[in-house]
Amino acid sequence: MAGIRMHCKDTVHFITNRCHQELLLMLPDDTVNFLIGYWFARALERYGQGLLIYGFMFLSNHFHMQCKDTKGTLARFMGYFQGNLAKTINKLRGGRKGKFWAREYDDMIVDDNDEAFLNRYAYLLANPVKAGLVSKASEWIGWSSLDAALTGARLEFSSVNRTRLHNATRRNQKVDVSDFVETYGFELTVPPMWEGKSQEEIAELTKELLKSAEAEYSRRRDNKPALGLERIRSQSPFDRPLDPSFRPRIKFFALRTREKITPHFSLEKLCNSTWGGCYVC
Repeated sequence: MAGIRMHCKDTVHFITNRCHQELLLMLPDDTVNFLIGYWFARALERYGQGLLIYGFMFLSNHFHMQCKDTKGTLARFMGYFQGNLAKTINKLRGGRKGKFWAREYDDMIVDDNDEAFLNRYAYLLANPVKAGLVSKASEWIGWSSLDAALTGARLEFSSVNRTRLHNATRRNQKVDVSDFVETYGFELTVPPMWEGKSQEEIAELTKELLKSAEAEYSRRRDNKPALGLERIRSQSPFDRPLDPSFRPRIKFFALRTREKITPHFSLEKLCNSTWGGCYVC
């Protein structure tokens, strides 16, 4: 039995989880992207009251999400979202049985300052580049918040509630299936240091932040060519990375940039405060 997860309210969280054995179970296509988005939006509607979603990025075998929990609902949201997503994708993968997630999700509390926030935000948006999958984050075909961050668009997902439909038809009653279609949607929360700016300004700031992050991660990879979409699409959901990553089990920790100072992006002009640089833990 899993332990009870508790979260500090009114703090910025950076959430990460990986698929069991790093299998590519979330290998993106239209169906997988829809399922992730649908259960994410439905979980927000049911259990995510007070959750402010800044961004998210879903790769083939892991995801990141940055959010603020203002009412202590993050744990319930994550339980509903991860549980239902695991069941539906396992079913999609030929009725796969067994664990979907490698472990309980990791929860990083980000310092309440612009520097730490934008470091995590840049890390999230540029993650497909960091992973060597594509040369630009905009090329990634998995579900992410990048397009919505650039456009301000509302994300909506509609599907038939099959539980309600089944309950209505189990006595051979005739029903209109369209009556059981449910739509769930949400909008991203603007990063706090960019509040009050126009959508055009936010898009430009996002692009500039992303450009810096992409250049840095490409440099760290010695400018090696990315895997590319053709090879990504040729993979199997049951493949694993040739060089799987290993990280110690972390349920919760706090990021404090002043404790570990490693030069990262130069982002002084991306918000109204003046920094000496940005750092990533």
